Amino acid sequence: MNCCPPDSSTILDFKPLTSNNGLRVRRAAHSVDENYKRKYSNATYLMKNLPINHPWNFMQQANVHCAYCDGAYNQSDHPNIKFEVHFSWLFFAFHRAYLYFYEKILGKLIEDETFALPFWNWDSPEGMTIPAMYTDKSTSLYDELRDASTQPPTITDLNYHPNKPKANLSNLIERNLRFMHRQMMSGGRTAELFLGQPFRSGNEPFQGAGSLELAPHANMHRWTGNHSTSLDMGSFGAAARDPIFFAHHSQIDRLWEVWKGLPGGRRENFNDDDWLDSAFLFWDEDLKLVRIRVRDVLDTRKLGYVYEEVPIQWLDMKPELEELTESMIIPVSSFPATVSNSLVSFNASRSVEKRMVAEEVVVLDGIEFDSSSQVKFDVYISSPAKSSYSVFAGTFGNLPAGHRRIRTRMKVGLSDALKELGAEESETIVVIIKPVSTDVMVTIGAIWIDFSA
Repeated sequence: MNCCPPDSSTILDFKPLTSNNGLRVRRAAHSVDENYKRKYSNATYLMKNLPINHPWNFMQQANVHCAYCDGAYNQSDHPNIKFEVHFSWLFFAFHRAYLYFYEKILGKLIEDETFALPFWNWDSPEGMTIPAMYTDKSTSLYDELRDASTQPPTITDLNYHPNKPKANLSNLIERNLRFMHRQMMSGGRTAELFLGQPFRSGNEPFQGAGSLELAPHANMHRWTGNHSTSLDMGSFGAAARDPIFFAHHSQIDRLWEVWKGLPGGRRENFNDDDWLDSAFLFWDEDLKLVRIRVRDVLDTRKLGYVYEEVPIQWLDMKPELEELTESMIIPVSSFPATVSNSLVSFNASRSVEKRMVAEEVVVLDGIEFDSSSQVKFDVYISSPAKSSYSVFAGTFGNLPAGHRRIRTRMKVGLSDALKELGAEESETIVVIIKPVSTDVMVTIGAIWIDFSA
């Protein structure tokens, strides 16, 4: 698809706000009133009806995501290497900047500087269905390319994949909350575990995604979009063609703010100039092309907005131990190893010297697959002392994006999982890979225990 944006010879540097007066408030999508719904629908309608080559046109705005997220750009200093923001430490900052300019343009179109995007609070039980404003076929917020089976009152599965057996609705909400706990708490105890791996000039893309980007972020794209066609929310390139994309990513942005206030670990943003000085270009609400850096978006108040506070119900919902009932788990003793339709396990040794003073992680390196596939596998941890039990530790997932071979890595936080297993003193742990997308071939280059920065 062609997702090249309009060009400009003049680029201005972004200037953050110097005052916190009159902050916009992003509210939970399930609780907004009818007046807000009409206002938001009207703003989107006006955006969709602009000339197709206008920088504010809805399709042009959707193409911004396509350009940065689906291989449209090469690195200027390394023209043979792609530049992409997913699966790296640029994921959160890029999407925050993207939503900021999109929100300001919508406000400009309806002449309302107080307008703020909603967030789809799918981490709360009351938000685990598609918000009603997006299901009204008479409004500009509806997208006919969503999966028909996920319309309300269907409850989302935050660890969803189309090949995964459907969960019993009676315990799905509880499972969602336990899943959120793992991805936000023990899965994100450091910046690289939560925000993703460094992606520097000259690096190949897909250095490694953080816990929340892998899931529920990717899962909610798959659940909302039509997985059989991989259109709109179901693919990287077309995801922003569905207006619900912006509520989904407003929630992702909100959870970045929530993460910084959670207990345990070192939950601070990177302090690395390669990250802080990374920059993106956007058309603003004054039709100027603006360069905005990561350091410009670290404080939402300097961007003029805050989030409505809603109850966080997953804080104490730790995943439960599970009995290992599978009849066959194939042990892996050498790499690379192939994961397709069978569980595989690997015995990983731990460092006695470091494990008490550093954040311990499992590294799955050299994960390779075809980017057009929908890949998903879950990671469980067990120990020789409790070989009949395991605990869920993390999950890997992607969205389809063209046809090319992707190579990436994954880091999974171990601290809480080991406590839950009672395996904190074990010299060896068992890493179990449970494939969910059983029709997809995935190669893993190596697995080892390391420590997170």
